Amino acid sequence: MEFYDVHTHQIYTEDNDDPYHSCIFDVYSLEFEVAKELHQRHSFSCGIHPWYSEDSETQMAYLAEISSDPRIVAIGETGLDKLKGPSLDVQIPVFKKHIVLSESLGKPIIIHCVKAWEELIKVKKETKPTQPWVIHGYRGKPELTKRLINEGFLFSVGESINIDSLQMIPIDSLFCETDEGEMSIRDVYLQASQAINMDREEFALRIAENVRRVFPSVKPPKPYFPEEEEED
Repeated sequence: MEFYDVHTHQIYTEDNDDPYHSCIFDVYSLEFEVAKELHQRHSFSCGIHPWYSEDSETQMAYLAEISSDPRIVAIGETGLDKLKGPSLDVQIPVFKKHIVLSESLGKPIIIHCVKAWEELIKVKKETKPTQPWVIHGYRGKPELTKRLINEGFLFSVGESINIDSLQMIPIDSLFCETDEGEMSIRDVYLQASQAINMDREEFALRIAENVRRVFPSVKPPKPYFPEEEEED
């Protein structure tokens, strides 16, 4: 099995990093140059979080400079949040700048969205993106999930899930993540696979196929064979 964590803020040193998974680390743009040297095996996403979208012109300019680096495989996380950060009047223009960058580079977007689903869908319809939009940490209700599926969104799930919604999501639209949670990526895979009544090995194979399709430059991890641990 190969495990992929498509959105995490938990950066480990190379000495204690699990070799059986590959990550897309979310880092602030100014952290990228240092992080890419410290973590040779992993990939990165860079963007301006909606909480910090006010007075972000300098950050955005720097993001535009570095985002063509092949180690950056996704733009974000970016998006909309009604509960924290500046008003949506500030957030939406910054979000749209990320969309332009994503389209120009041919890189997917990692989406953060809280209580702003109508606005998110409206922006997607207005901008008509060709690149995938992956909603990270998704745990929305079934009614919302059905609508987002119809709008063409992809989904990444972590330790908090809505089982009814997860069972609705097409397997080829699904990813797994740890974000800032305490659950390991292996346990996230186990929880998600059990929720949809799929063998974890088959589930991991399907998620790996999704990663190779949407994030083709992410390096595969060392394959994990559970029977080897049992023998030890």
